[in-house]
Amino acid sequence: MRGFNHELIEISTHGYVLWKRAQEEYQPMVDNAYDENLAHRLRQAVTYGKKKPKELAEFFDVSEAAVSKWLNSGKIGKAKLPRFAEFTGVDFTWLATGDGNMVSEPSNISPGPPIRGKVPLISWVQAGKWREAIDLYAPGDAEDWIETTVPIHEHTFALRVEGDSMEPEFPAGVLIVVEPDLDPQPGDYVIAKNGDEATFKQLVKDGPDWYLKPINERYPIKPLESPCKIIGVVREQARRYR
Repeated sequence: MRGFNHELIEISTHGYVLWKRAQEEYQPMVDNAYDENLAHRLRQAVTYGKKKPKELAEFFDVSEAAVSKWLNSGKIGKAKLPRFAEFTGVDFTWLATGDGNMVSEPSNISPGPPIRGKVPLISWVQAGKWREAIDLYAPGDAEDWIETTVPIHEHTFALRVEGDSMEPEFPAGVLIVVEPDLDPQPGDYVIAKNGDEATFKQLVKDGPDWYLKPINERYPIKPLESPCKIIGVVREQARRYR
């Protein structure tokens, strides 16, 4: 076929469209070698994307005959493949080469919340006396300093869960961030002072009565006695592996 005259000075709108579509249908053979495998992937992509030849023709501004030729022979300009993949929702590498999956696996990782700062990790005995010792802690005094994504106040601290009374929600070893300056509400997970040490339970209310409830049903619910004191409300949990 003879080459097109690219030195035309004037051309009607209709003539330009016909000229452009003709170019799409008769690109150089270097991009249009018959490729049965590519043609098959193009048809798969169209099926997956639920696209009609008319929609493809409008998207690429070519004739439906050109689209039909792509799908039956694989004779499509390679420069069009990225847009073809995007329009049909398939992976470009798969469409162009057959490698990988037709649809890329979605990432299961997303950015986490911003770190607000660090709080001291203390022992359960220390938690029972936290108010008395609150001003004694500085970097280096605590067992460790734990990063947290919740707002930090003057008395915020962290504990490492012990035992299985709060499983499965809070297994032994996870870290919890506790806020003493937050008013406890029914349903909150709280640290309560029971004797000299602190205990971790859910605060529940039944009529006028308050109770400390373990999540693990093997442990009993206990009434919140008057000598018992709520030290703080659990705001966050985290788990360290190393």
